[in-house]
Amino acid sequence: MASEKKLLALDLGGSAIKYGLWDGVEISATGKVPTPCEDLDCLLEALAGIIEGAGEVRGIAMSAPGLIDVETGTVLAGGAIRCSRGQSFKELLGSRHGLPISVFNDGKAAALAEIGYGCLREISNAIVVVFGTAIGGGIVINHDVVIGSHLAAGELSGLCANVNEIGWPYLFGFQCGMYGLAQAVEDAGGPAKLDGISVFKLVREGDEAAITGLRNLCEKAAFHFFNLQSVTDPEVFAIGGGVSNDPLFLEYLREAVDAVGEKFPYYFAKPKLISCTFRSDANLVGAAYHFEREYEGK
Repeated sequence: MASEKKLLALDLGGSAIKYGLWDGVEISATGKVPTPCEDLDCLLEALAGIIEGAGEVRGIAMSAPGLIDVETGTVLAGGAIRCSRGQSFKELLGSRHGLPISVFNDGKAAALAEIGYGCLREISNAIVVVFGTAIGGGIVINHDVVIGSHLAAGELSGLCANVNEIGWPYLFGFQCGMYGLAQAVEDAGGPAKLDGISVFKLVREGDEAAITGLRNLCEKAAFHFFNLQSVTDPEVFAIGGGVSNDPLFLEYLREAVDAVGEKFPYYFAKPKLISCTFRSDANLVGAAYHFEREYEGK
């Protein structure tokens, strides 16, 4: 029966397309393939290979970077996947595969996952911060994700901390994403171009450059948390992304919030940090939850 078919969830990332099957409770049969970011035909062929390999499914739930018109499934600004700009995945995939399609921004999908099935089920107001290549996010007000007048609410990567230093290197997404973590360790005298796993390994080994770099990144993040606390006054900040799989990251972030709080001249509430439930699978789960709300009235 159609109701017994699983839902195929897709997460278009700058380096990989993640996928998995959603049964209403959990994601299974997960995998990933490289993302062809520059060529639309190659991207569609990569997606077709995943879709055709998934067997019979009741629909396709997609998350993608950029500004998304959820009604038409059009990517108005495609972020790292440049070939997706101006393209409607509802039309491109629906016509080819004959399935209902939903498309949602990736950071907002992570927030939806936590609202529907994770750490925000009992929380009305929150900010989800996803530490990945850059910084994804979702603003939660009255237990729903804010889309924004220009579809850009929660695009945290664009936050800038210093009016005297405006440019790509000074944005939240560049300073506190994984590129920023590697750069912070290198600037502190450590090896160049480390990934997150390598950084945390060095931190546990007591490497001073890695510890200094991580603390510097967390201090910058904490600065933004205090500013965001003043904007929407969330109950919690839910921290996600692949790097959040390591509990040491949340520990360092909380220490940074305490330290920055001692310097901040004026605030009403100190940001409270919790871990996202789904972490690296959050975009898949959130895309599935968006599909269920759009097509199945959940």
